[in-house]
Amino acid sequence: MGIFDYYNKWGKNGMKTTRTDFIDMVGLEGIQEIVKQVFLGGNVRDITEFITQRRLLNSYFAILDLFLKQQKEFMNTTNEYVEYVIMDLINAKGDAKLLDLWLLGLTKKGMDNIVRIEDKIVDYQSSFSHSLNHVVEELENIYGELDGRIEINGKRLELSWNLLARLFIAIGSQTLSIRGSSKSMNGKMFEKLVLGSLLTIMGFQFLPEPPEQVDITKKLFWLSNMDENERETDATVVYNGKAVSIDIGFIGKGNPEITLDKVTRFQAYKQIGGLPHDMTTIIIVDTVSENSDLFSKAERVNGHVLQMKNKDWTITFAKVLGGILKCTHELEYKQIFLLESYFEKELEKIDMQCFFI
Repeated sequence: MGIFDYYNKWGKNGMKTTRTDFIDMVGLEGIQEIVKQVFLGGNVRDITEFITQRRLLNSYFAILDLFLKQQKEFMNTTNEYVEYVIMDLINAKGDAKLLDLWLLGLTKKGMDNIVRIEDKIVDYQSSFSHSLNHVVEELENIYGELDGRIEINGKRLELSWNLLARLFIAIGSQTLSIRGSSKSMNGKMFEKLVLGSLLTIMGFQFLPEPPEQVDITKKLFWLSNMDENERETDATVVYNGKAVSIDIGFIGKGNPEITLDKVTRFQAYKQIGGLPHDMTTIIIVDTVSENSDLFSKAERVNGHVLQMKNKDWTITFAKVLGGILKCTHELEYKQIFLLESYFEKELEKIDMQCFFI
């Protein structure tokens, strides 16, 4: 049996974030509520953070449970422990490999950036063992002797600085992996849900993929398209011979370089569905820092930047999009205090599952 066979089901279930698991957890009504809150200026990460925290806690205690079950191998000397995990890693695949990487203080990305190639993992072994032993000596000098035990359901784990160092290094890597997958999945899913729902409310027809032919009298949109220059656009809207590329990201002022990178995606002209279209880009982010030059850069290329932190951002979006495409919608004229009841009513009409395709 490999190490993964001793990892309990709660740990295994929490290793990867899947859209299906998320939907099962919060339900379609819950997802509808999250989209509504984003429309009203809420931050999707604030709402989904507690779900991520639950996954993390389940995973932490699953790792602790693994140490309880694997005491014989995990209580050996550092060199023997690391050698045991690496031997398991060499033959592991999928989630079993990811678990072994955590036990070695690595993530998949860390494997690529630090170890570089799997053949070098044995070289990593000696460095990791030496580092752990050195840290344990420092901990003993700083904090003194450690004595105690953890007992769960009749299983007892004798504590030591060595054991805690291994446990915490695994939990640290585990946290990076789980937070990374949660952030990626939640972002991609809610980008589609927010844009798809808002454009549908404004009377645009959703297409699963870009059309081969475009009728300029129809209001159309599609999601997550890669153009001929391999630049991904979160949504494309066409009407009246004009087209709008929309980039959305739940990006705060802590990630200004990501936000500024979006400006490079502006194009003035594009062939869509056999017809030439004048292009404009709208960038939607959660927050832009006060000293950011994103607004001035966007202005220079006739682009627009909206911040979802503003309670009236959907009204502004309707005005900007309507101005570009020469059309109007009732959302442009809504008062802020009426938005919640308006979106509640409109979101009930939308089958959000179509945006998951």
